[in-house]
Amino acid sequence: MTEEKNMEMEEELSFAELLEANPEIPSNEFVPGDTVSGAVVSISKETIFVDLDGKSEGIVDRKEFLREDGSLTVAVGDRVELKVASLSGGIYLSKGLKIRGAEAVEMLREAHRNSIPVEGKVAAEIKGGFEVEIASIRAFCPISQIDLQFCENPEEHIGARYAFHILEFKEKGRNIILSRRSILKEEQERKARETLAILKPDRDFEGKITKLKEFGAFVDIGGIEGMLHVSEISHSRIKHPSEILQKGQMVKVKVLKIEQEEGGGRQRISLSMKALEPDAWEKGLGFKEGDVIPGKVAKLTDFGAFVEVAEGVEGLVHISEISYERISHASAVLKEGDTVDVLIMGIDHMRHRISLSIKEAEIKQRMEDHDQGHDTARLEVGQILMGIAENSKPYGLFVRLPQLGIGVRGLLPAEELRVSEKGDVIKKFPEGKEIQVEIVSIDEKGRIRLSLKAVKQKREREEYVKYREKLDTSGKLGTLGDLFKGLKR
Repeated sequence: MTEEKNMEMEEELSFAELLEANPEIPSNEFVPGDTVSGAVVSISKETIFVDLDGKSEGIVDRKEFLREDGSLTVAVGDRVELKVASLSGGIYLSKGLKIRGAEAVEMLREAHRNSIPVEGKVAAEIKGGFEVEIASIRAFCPISQIDLQFCENPEEHIGARYAFHILEFKEKGRNIILSRRSILKEEQERKARETLAILKPDRDFEGKITKLKEFGAFVDIGGIEGMLHVSEISHSRIKHPSEILQKGQMVKVKVLKIEQEEGGGRQRISLSMKALEPDAWEKGLGFKEGDVIPGKVAKLTDFGAFVEVAEGVEGLVHISEISYERISHASAVLKEGDTVDVLIMGIDHMRHRISLSIKEAEIKQRMEDHDQGHDTARLEVGQILMGIAENSKPYGLFVRLPQLGIGVRGLLPAEELRVSEKGDVIKKFPEGKEIQVEIVSIDEKGRIRLSLKAVKQKREREEYVKYREKLDTSGKLGTLGDLFKGLKR
């Protein structure tokens, strides 16, 4: 029991007694208002002792490190940053003076003289700023001094307890002007020094959105603001940062680059959120060439339209692939935000490019409806297919064969047209017109020759065979007119 009592008595020794016991501890290196840092070396019932990096020991009221539930926010060995509050009988430290009792006015005067923070409660909003209570004393904080940023919502500060600097102390304490901004500025500068020490490209930070603009968002990554361009917020195309972000939101960002402003000014820091997330190219697109998928028109240009087909992935629909009708601009048939079906014509994984077609998507869907119940189309002589007229030449007509795949075409020579269809081929077979053709030959280079006459002749042969089968079944030969009756076209 005696040992326990002795230990308690040692813990309760005043700082002045410690100084007397160890007169070699210097105290003249500090002045009130100085910011000091050190490690917690011991904690008693009412006080905390801090080793100021071997220069001296300071003492701080334990209550300054208590949570609402009474638990401590520090432990032995933790480093803390404090202000020198007084050198009277020792080095007394404080996070910010808490003014109490009849000595309040004199303590405020001392705090003003030595630039020591004081704690106060924002009591009310008044003209030009806020009324702040420091113990029983009323003080004034201008609205411009309550925060680092412009105060948009004064009511959010009412009832809050903050640390303040005393800017002016007049009329024996009847006129006191405060600033919280200066406290925040000091904290920001401290954080900025720490951030600058580790700041470099490709480094990740957690930051807070401070401002939203049309071109992007400003992010505080630790006392320093960086620029998060709207194009670096998401893999998807967005028009304004507010579609995803809001002021005060915490976000994770990557530093893209650091540039020095002209004239040796501050650094410009470019940030990215999307760089921390894998894009669709890395995760897998989920579609392949030849697929017809829905997409959203993201942008219209003179040469076509960009359509978003996956998050952050856009493909180009060239103006010639929008419609079979000739159009001068994509806006003639499309507008941003439209949902359209597109056919994936090509995927360039190396360059992250995708070519799309709206008109081919329509054709393929029609072909699939037409092919239901029919045999699968094959690239072989004698196959009858549904083709799409493309462009005509003096020697014939090129026909796209969607049933055989993307980009498969054949030539329908002029001599393979039926007699009734010869003449002005462009008028009779405008681009986009569906034509039923037969593959009549495939040369060694894979070039496909098509025919309309062969389709007609094949039908006539089939009808003749059916007619003969009918005669054989009935036992009647019929007349010569009957024979040719079904062949007239």
